[in-house]
Amino acid sequence: MNPYDFARIDWNRPPERRAPAWHHRLVGAGGQHLYTGHLDVEIHVETPLFIADPRGNPLDPRKPALSIKNKQGEYIIPGSSLKGMLRSVVETLGNGCLTLFDGLYEGDRVNYRREVPEVFQHCDTNTKLCIACRTFGMLKEGAQGVFLGKVNIGDARVDAEHIYHYDPIYTKALMNPKPHHDSFYLDEERRHIAGRKFYFHHPPDREPLTESRLIFMAGKPANRYIQPLDRDTRFHVRIDFTNLEADEFAALLLAVALKEDMRHKIGYAKPLGLGSIYLFPTHLKLVDYATRYTRLGQTRGTTIYEEDALWSFLDEHIDKFSAHHLLQIAMDDLSRIWRWPPEPGVDYYYPSKRDWFDTEESIGKRIADTKNTL
Repeated sequence: MNPYDFARIDWNRPPERRAPAWHHRLVGAGGQHLYTGHLDVEIHVETPLFIADPRGNPLDPRKPALSIKNKQGEYIIPGSSLKGMLRSVVETLGNGCLTLFDGLYEGDRVNYRREVPEVFQHCDTNTKLCIACRTFGMLKEGAQGVFLGKVNIGDARVDAEHIYHYDPIYTKALMNPKPHHDSFYLDEERRHIAGRKFYFHHPPDREPLTESRLIFMAGKPANRYIQPLDRDTRFHVRIDFTNLEADEFAALLLAVALKEDMRHKIGYAKPLGLGSIYLFPTHLKLVDYATRYTRLGQTRGTTIYEEDALWSFLDEHIDKFSAHHLLQIAMDDLSRIWRWPPEPGVDYYYPSKRDWFDTEESIGKRIADTKNTL
């Protein structure tokens, strides 16, 4: 089956935009409670993981590239990568704007901009922001002001007692997007884009898709020689947040915790079976500064949640968000795509150009049609 699919967008439900609660406030509009604190999260690697180091050496077919490390020599998952992943989930499930959508592909030969109504485009003023831009920030060329995000995610650092290395591999060649195959990229009515792209998980007992050597196309390597981190490697990350309104806070919790039978995807070679991770919240600290500055006492507005109390708290807030703000069709799709464990008996890989995209029989075929034909 094709390695990705799309989480749908409800085109009859534009993003709700409003003024954000600014960083200097102790309470929101109308005395609304604001959430400040931090969440500790353990990250468990479920399939081999590789995060490319942009400072890495040029490709060397004799020496596998290693996943990114910090200056102390520790393997990390960069906070920017985690922030982008979580923002994408909040945009998808919370009905946010299309932050990264450009609409132009293949040297501007394919243009899908007209398939996205203007009201769904990236927020462009800091007084009217969707849930994702209010939470993670808004920066856009030509926008009316900027808004600094209220969520800060540090680099996830590896647990020194849980580092495992996968054998070096030559990955399969990674395909460029095929947006001209509009039956994949547009909805069934060909009126709008199909949604936001996410990659399926591969079974945890299945090895990544590999080659025996570097493959060159037009004189450039189309794959990489890498040594990923293996399953059961663990990381820890701290997520700090300031002045989140109730729906923003709950959306962040949902983006981290998802459902029990879902996993996140991150890093290089997601279509080939790499990058499935499990985020497990372990500790939540909330600080109510309105209380801290007006009352005396030992806790001074600080509340800590762990273990069962933490999960009860998460469930309560996620349930409220799901009842009032969740985009259910997107959750239905993302639950199917990020299902864990993945659907048994299904192999995920790209349709070949010769046997699929360039054949008469492929015209009008949807991604679901690839399930039993690849």
